Parts: sequence; C-alpha cells; structure tokens
Amino acid sequence: MKDFAQVEDAYDEQRVFEQLSKEIRLMIQQDGTVQYKNEHAKEVMDQTQRFFATFLGYEWRKAMDFFKKMYETKDSEEVVLTHFLAGKEIRVFYRGAFQEDAFYLIGQVQSATDGKNREATGRMMKSLPCGYVRVNEKLTIVEMNRRFEKLVFMRNTFLLPELKLSSLQFESDYGRTIYECVMNAISTKQLSVKRFDAGNEVRIAAYATYLPADDEIVGFIFDESAELKYENLLAYRQQMESVSHLAAGVAHELRNPLSVIRGFLQLSELTDSFHKYSHTIFSEVDRMNVIIENFLSMSRKKFERRLQNPMGVIRSVEDIIRSECLLHDVQFSSELVDTERKIFMNETMIKQVILNLLRNSVEAYKEDTTNKLFTLKTEMKDSSYVVTVGDNGQGIPPEILNKLGEPFTTTKEKGTGIGISLSKKLIEDHGGTFRIDSEVGAGTIVTLSLPFHEDSSVG
Repeated sequence: MKDFAQVEDAYDEQRVFEQLSKEIRLMIQQDGTVQYKNEHAKEVMDQTQRFFATFLGYEWRKAMDFFKKMYETKDSEEVVLTHFLAGKEIRVFYRGAFQEDAFYLIGQVQSATDGKNREATGRMMKSLPCGYVRVNEKLTIVEMNRRFEKLVFMRNTFLLPELKLSSLQFESDYGRTIYECVMNAISTKQLSVKRFDAGNEVRIAAYATYLPADDEIVGFIFDESAELKYENLLAYRQQMESVSHLAAGVAHELRNPLSVIRGFLQLSELTDSFHKYSHTIFSEVDRMNVIIENFLSMSRKKFERRLQNPMGVIRSVEDIIRSECLLHDVQFSSELVDTERKIFMNETMIKQVILNLLRNSVEAYKEDTTNKLFTLKTEMKDSSYVVTVGDNGQGIPPEILNKLGEPFTTTKEKGTGIGISLSKKLIEDHGGTFRIDSEVGAGTIVTLSLPFHEDSSVG
C-alpha cells in the first residue's frame, strides 16, 4: 500500500499537470449530469451541472449523436461542439469514451487565434489552381474557390448562403464526383479518393478528407485530362514498340499458310482439279486473315473500354504469342479456361500488357540458352479472371525485383524501365492487380487479375 507521503506526492504531480494543461476534463453521467469537471472546465462552464443544457438546436442533436456513438462503440470518438453560455458561443474539440457507466471527455477550447489561422488557410486554399470546397457538419458549402465553381457548375453562379452539398450531383460530372467523394469521407472519417472517366480523354479526380478539429470536410477536385492524354500517348508509344517487335514473328507465321496455298495451287494446276483442294486453300487464307487481324488490332489507337468476354482477347493474343515464340525458338504452351462472364476493359491495353511481358521474357534469354519456355495460363478465382504468364529464364535479383514496377527500373542495358510500370498501371486502372514473382536461375511468373463485371452471368 502507498503511504501518506506517496499519496501527497501523487496529488502534487496531478496539480502540476493540471496547471500545465489547458484541457477541459469532464465526467458525465448517463442522464447528462456533470459528475466531475476540472478547474479549466469550471472556467468555461461556470456552475452548469447539465451538460446538454449548454446546446441549442442542431448542436444539441450533434451532441446526442456523439454520446450515442460513444455508448454503442465503447471506443474513443471525436467531435467539435459549440456551447452557448452567458450569451457567448464557445467552440470545443472533444475526445471522449464511455466506460464504467459514465462518459469521460477531454476538450480543447478553440481560441480566436484558431479562427484567424483558419481564415488565413481559407485564403490560401482559394488561390489553389485546383477546385477547393469546404463543407460543414450540416452538409452545407461554406466556402469554395473560383476554380471549383468553373469546374462544377455548367453556368455562372455564386455561393448562396445555404448551398447544399447534395445540389452538386445534379450540376455536372465534376459535381457528382466530388459529392460522392465527400459523402464517402464523411462516412469513413478518412481520406477519400474518386476518379471518373468522362470520355473523350477527360478524367476527373476528387479528394476529400474529414477534419475532426473543425468537424468539416475539405474537398479538392482536379481536371486530369492532360495527364490522361499523356498516359495514353505513352501507352500508344509502348504499343507501337510492341508492334514493331512482333512484326517479324507475324511475317514468319504467315509463311506456313502461304507455303500450303502455293503447294496446293501448283498441285491443282498439274492435276486440273482445283475443286479437290479449294477447301484447304480457303481455310489457309482464312487462317492468314485471322493472324493479320490479330496483329492489326494491336496497332489501333483505341483507349475506350467496353464490356466483353476476356477469352476473345486471350485467344487473339495467343496467335501472336505463338508466332513470336516460333521466331525466337521458344517453346510455347497454353492452358486456358473458358468463361461466359465479361469484363469492362480496353482490349488493346490488355493485349499490350501480355505482349510486353512476352517481349521481356524473350529478350531476357541468353543467346546460348536451350529449352526456352513461355507459358500462358488463365483461371477464375472468386470474382476475378486471372492470367498468369511465365518463363524459365534467368530470373530477377531480389534487389531489382523489389523496385520493379517503379518508373525507370529495368534489368535491360538499353531499357527505359517504363514497360513494367505502365503495364502495372494499366491493370490497376482496370481495377485489377499485378504481381511479379521471380527466382534467380529459375524464371519469372507474372500474375494479372481482372475483376468480372458485377452484372455479368456465369456460364
């Protein structure tokens, strides 16, 4: 047990902490009666014994919600409440929790200096080159800059005294995007990010975060159209590089049906019986058309996405892979699982990613390497379509593997390091995942997953 001297020392320490601290400390019973308040709380609330009697209207409802949350979660909660005492408004940032049949609150009074700092911050925010908006706890817009107004509103407007956040969703795509982003930040009390592709190379990005000290939401909206155009241009450049590297393989693949056609035409000329060989000749012509069409699909500058079956995309890219492997003396094997479900995707981009991985594997082999192997496998896992490509090449050292996917990281002497990072971004833009596993001397496996569209049916 502590002796009297120890107890006295403890009280002395408590008084020192009380003098140093400017915090309000309250213990409140479930009926709202203030059971304990420290000296700083007494300075603010005087002789008030009923906590909820210090609020009016909306603030009373907000305080009740705050206490309800503490009671239900049994965890710490935060809120900003405005007390109405002796004709004055006192704004306090509270952090509290419910324990042992009582509510424990620690509060910090927001001074006039805080208000001046907010005003200075507000002036700075208004001058930002992006759209800026501030929303209070009543979901009313209290501040926005001119850039926000130009982006969100289809016509010239001005900030009304009670402009509701909900009205933004009916103004424009920009308004709907920032509205959804802010609402998500309110519900999660965390940073929220939302992007929207409006078509014609127009992309909107919105960010919103909850400020517990002010009980407000701050939102930002950007027009990322310039960035989107640059990304598309970079993707098209990579696409053209892939096409140029694949051209020789496709030309080599076309020689086989051409040789068959030439042989049967010579034979039909000698025997004067073209009808006997016409079916074979026409089937080889059709085969050539498929090879050429698959190759040309890679060179088309198409960036729009549509709902489609992934098997059609994989089957078409399989032909190009086979011809490329044949040219470079690489054994190719595939194991494809069919599906009737669909994915919202850009066909050219997905083909580009897979062919870029093929190109990386082919270029990674040493000239004297024998038994070269490239594999393509698909499967369905949960709500995603998984594509796995692999090789038995040299593999990637761990120090490079950890950085792979970052721009300008490459294992090639003349590589730019853009291919893998761009491929990773293209897959993530489709809502998927991109993972590389590699072991030095054993090879590399890359796994892509693309989410199925929610409304697509399972065949």
